[in-house]
Amino acid sequence: MNILLVIGLVVFAFLLGWVYIAFLTNSITETKKEETVSKEPLVKEDPLEKCQRLYEQGQYLELQRYAQKELTKNYGNIELRRILAKSFMESGNDQAAIMHYEAILNISNNDLETQELLARYYSENGPKKRAIELYEQIFLYDSGNISAVETLAKLNDEIENWPKALEYYSMLLEAEVNEDKILEYEYKVADLYLKTNDLEKSYEMYAKINKKDPQNLEILILVADLAYKNKYWVDCLNYYKRIISIVGDDFEMLEKIAQLYVILENWTEASETYQKLISLEGDQSPNYLYHQNELCNVMIKDNRCLEAIDILKDLISQNPKETSFLFTLAQAYANVGQFQTGVNLYNKLLEILPSEQSEIIINYISNLICAWALDLFKKGEYNQAFNKFFDALKYNEENDSVYFELGRCNYYIKSYQDSVAHFKRAISIKPQESMYYFGLGCAYSEMGSIKNAKSAFQDAININPMNIRARIAYALALTKELEYAQSIEQFSEVLKYIPNNADTLYNLALAYELVGDIERAIKYYKLALTNDKKHKEALHNLELLLGEPYDMGQDDEMIDDGVIQADVVRNDEGVEDNETAQTKESENYMIVENDENLVSNDGADAQDFDFDVNMANTDGQEGFNGQIGQSDQEGEGGQGAASMFG
Repeated sequence: MNILLVIGLVVFAFLLGWVYIAFLTNSITETKKEETVSKEPLVKEDPLEKCQRLYEQGQYLELQRYAQKELTKNYGNIELRRILAKSFMESGNDQAAIMHYEAILNISNNDLETQELLARYYSENGPKKRAIELYEQIFLYDSGNISAVETLAKLNDEIENWPKALEYYSMLLEAEVNEDKILEYEYKVADLYLKTNDLEKSYEMYAKINKKDPQNLEILILVADLAYKNKYWVDCLNYYKRIISIVGDDFEMLEKIAQLYVILENWTEASETYQKLISLEGDQSPNYLYHQNELCNVMIKDNRCLEAIDILKDLISQNPKETSFLFTLAQAYANVGQFQTGVNLYNKLLEILPSEQSEIIINYISNLICAWALDLFKKGEYNQAFNKFFDALKYNEENDSVYFELGRCNYYIKSYQDSVAHFKRAISIKPQESMYYFGLGCAYSEMGSIKNAKSAFQDAININPMNIRARIAYALALTKELEYAQSIEQFSEVLKYIPNNADTLYNLALAYELVGDIERAIKYYKLALTNDKKHKEALHNLELLLGEPYDMGQDDEMIDDGVIQADVVRNDEGVEDNETAQTKESENYMIVENDENLVSNDGADAQDFDFDVNMANTDGQEGFNGQIGQSDQEGEGGQGAASMFG
């Protein structure tokens, strides 16, 4: 029993020991593990790598939550924000994506990748202006980026910022070498010039395109219309003729061709074209009578008035209600000197036409009687002429043309105060007519009132800088007033328009001589003689300065292709005072005022103020009182006169 007990205790002790050893071993192992773990550092996955992994796995929602949390810790992490923006874009949340891309640009404003991405997005989805802003930044950093320039051109065109679109398309056109692309850009540039109302450059570009594709009817019509708008009448006529050669006898084209012949004053061709129109369309055409009337107008301009009268009488008998024929017939009679018949026809029109059109006819009657008065004046029938002027004013007392012609007629009979009064009245009615101020200046000049003359001439130039007659008259007035520096400026300006006018060159030379600039004086005297070898005053003054006879063949090299570049003297340099300059004036110095060969680019001012009037016996006309207007008291001399202005 004791043995069994001992054995049991031994077994129990053994088991207990084994359990203890096992527990101890396990504890040691766990302790070692814990020690190992505690000794090794904790490994955490990089946020950027994690986001990249999540993006590649398509786990956009988890990526977005994690990335936005990380960005609160590091706002400026551009790459993390870029992956986040891409995930939003992939998941269809464009707004959130764009917000993060814009944030990237706020952090780094020269991030080219983001700029290009946003620029493409905005160019497709808007706003276009933001896309333009971004592409401009891209182009600023990369001036060779043709794609950016092309996109900028298209975007500006889309938002109708045509000047900018034109600028970029012009850059593309300049850089392009491919012929097809060049033609494409030329079309765009030409169209943009048209949209920006630069008709001249638009015409030039479309004309260039037309040369490459001469049979393109659409372009041909467009370039013809642009030539018309630019008043390139000859070019326009040629284009319309080419259109006719392609499409045949088109009524609209023929009508335009006829109108162009009228503008070009080619009355023979205009007449033939209208006759062709009339023969093609027949008397049932709605434009038949209109073209007949235009044909008669052309005949009148071509001095075929009697032929036009016969046609018009026949047309009126067939179409008694067509008032335009009566109007044209009145003009025809006026052109052959049958003024009273013309007035009668206009009065007949007053009876026929509605009251709202009567004012127009009254003005025509007034103008016709004014023309009648001028005709009488040219014939020397002065009293009758002035009576007719009065009659013209009875119809229209506000007819500025009548007062202007009264001013001219009084000027010719040397009734200068009355001339001034009439020119002033014309100006009061139509203050923007340059020629009226020119007439006023001429009258003041003849009265010896140079100060008023200068003011009038200056007003004429201010209204129309191309009024060459007024500018010459102003320069001459300045010379008479010893204001040589200013007269030099004015004569030099005149030479820009009429570079080879001998009298202007002479007067400029004289002005230079009077300020003591002998070198330039000699130069311009020689130029005057080069353009007019018979200019005695220029030769006389030149030889005085040279101290010897002048051989006109020795200085041909002075002229460069016939163009004179005038020298301009500053007011504060090289100009002698008036007293010194005045001592130089003598009988050897004569201001030339002959301007018979002057030309003007302005139709109104191109008319010759000194029109061809027989002035024989204008002095001492018995029984004639030319002073029919109120005398102007500002001038010097002159007699009083009855007032016609009430």
